[in-house]
Amino acid sequence: MTLKVISFDLDDTFWPILPVVLRAEKLSNKWLIENYPAIEPLLKREEIYQIRDELISKDSSLSFQLSKLRSLILSEIAKRAGYKERESEQIAEKSFEIFFKARNEVNLYDGVQECLKKIKKIYSLGVITNGNADLKIIGLDHFFDFNISAADAEASKPDQKIFKQAIKISGAEPHEICHVGDHPINDVQGSLEAGMKAIWFNEKRITWPLGGVKGHQEINSWNELERVLNSIT
Repeated sequence: MTLKVISFDLDDTFWPILPVVLRAEKLSNKWLIENYPAIEPLLKREEIYQIRDELISKDSSLSFQLSKLRSLILSEIAKRAGYKERESEQIAEKSFEIFFKARNEVNLYDGVQECLKKIKKIYSLGVITNGNADLKIIGLDHFFDFNISAADAEASKPDQKIFKQAIKISGAEPHEICHVGDHPINDVQGSLEAGMKAIWFNEKRITWPLGGVKGHQEINSWNELERVLNSIT
């Protein structure tokens, strides 16, 4: 067996993310509207996207600092609604607290915890994520030996910087690491380019969209992961 480390993506790999984010936004927006009604007309996606793009154009590092970016967007929305700067910051802080709490209330795919318990006895486990999920809040942090986010690495997958940082922290050689994730480019292509092995988590059973990328394995459920890992040499 040559594999020593298994790294994972989080959103859409451990849990489906869209319903989580939609619920989190609904709850935080409800609080905003109830407590600061002048904000409601500005809670439109076009307005939010415009503010987001303006903020990133001024500070490109915000593109991988999702928590900070969301807070700044909320603060800017409040200011545009007529609230003073300090109050806008407080509004953003409370709104983000509501969002972030709900953002970490996830429903794991079937078999996640059972699989992690089994493979942790064999491999060192880690996380490489572009997102801002909090594994301690979710209750999965005890499974992992390292957790690299885009904010930590100051780079987002598939940028090789984040993979190189994970490789360094893992203490293993690239070919001794297998990365598991749902995104064909960010996870599969990115990890293969780093010299790692790759497993595509294709829960939706879609056709592989990148004909030129080869060398990865595929699973459609977490019940398959242990078997596929055993087959990788």
